[in-house]
Amino acid sequence: MITGTKQVGVRIEAAVKSFGRGQRAVDSLDLDIRPGELLTVLGPSGSGKSTVLSLLAGLAEVDSGRIWFGDQDVTALPPEARKIGVVFQSAVLYPHLSLRESISFAPKLAGVPRDEINARIAEVAAFLQISHLLDRRPHEVSGGERQRAAIAKALVSRPTLLLMDEPFSALDAQLRRALRSQVVRLHREFGATTVFVTHDQEEALGMGDRVAVMRGGRLEQVAPPLELYRNPVNTWVANFVSLQPLNLLPVEYDAQAGEVKLCGETVRLAGPDRPLPATFTLGIRSENLRLRPSADGPLQVLTAEAVGEQVKYTVVAPDGTNVVALGGADQVFEPDAKVALAVDWPRAMVFDTETGARIVEGITV
Repeated sequence: MITGTKQVGVRIEAAVKSFGRGQRAVDSLDLDIRPGELLTVLGPSGSGKSTVLSLLAGLAEVDSGRIWFGDQDVTALPPEARKIGVVFQSAVLYPHLSLRESISFAPKLAGVPRDEINARIAEVAAFLQISHLLDRRPHEVSGGERQRAAIAKALVSRPTLLLMDEPFSALDAQLRRALRSQVVRLHREFGATTVFVTHDQEEALGMGDRVAVMRGGRLEQVAPPLELYRNPVNTWVANFVSLQPLNLLPVEYDAQAGEVKLCGETVRLAGPDRPLPATFTLGIRSENLRLRPSADGPLQVLTAEAVGEQVKYTVVAPDGTNVVALGGADQVFEPDAKVALAVDWPRAMVFDTETGARIVEGITV
């Protein structure tokens, strides 16, 4: 970690923020961000994630609630007093200045000595691979290079909190992946507590030490990426945090026989006394399903799509339910083929049919 970087924990307490007609963009939000962590905030458009970033930056004021940086209450502090760095969707650089001049602007205003500024710029620019571009103006470099310069501009002031609002959304997929990796390495090197807002599941899961999932201004779940993926608290989170379509299948459970009926097949559980309701929703990710050939199988292949070296199948059950499964390219099923399902039951998720809440972590067969 760069010497002199101060790591601060952030706490949001019961924050409320409304816009227009009393609509709450952030609704009673409680969130703890650990010192030095990279927290990704994930949610669909309108979920309140960018509003949270604006509240942390001081660009918007809470209607009620408190915001703490460490043991300092910053709720009423203006942005310039919060010691933050912000990177927006579009690189905020001065068009008439060189990248070097834009990057050095804030520390100059803060009275940082020239030699120290030059040393910081050299350090950050080398890490971001823009040293050779520092004397060019924004219109003379590419979009990805402008965003690297914007990140450098945010870092040279040595912020205790770095805020990033979908900074790669305007870039192509390959460049986004490259910059994501750079930001993760940058965070490890510079150590500033970082909040990264995104609507991209792959981005959030791939970058964050933890992921905070928002919907309708409320926090649904905060967890490390793998825990979030494997143990979502409800069907909405499970479906939203999914790189492939999530299968949500109706299931009937016979407690006396210890059996479940799924897509025309009956599966016996390991014990007859499972704490399961008579009907529930089974959540199964496509990678936790496999198809096996079966001349009299209950399912029929509708489509087969290549996904790299895997094949994504959509199959239909006798009751009309569609199921999505991933399979290896070593065994390819043609459309209309009859198949049966093999389920990775310990990875299956049991949800309450009415509320959508998770009620059982896995099933043993």
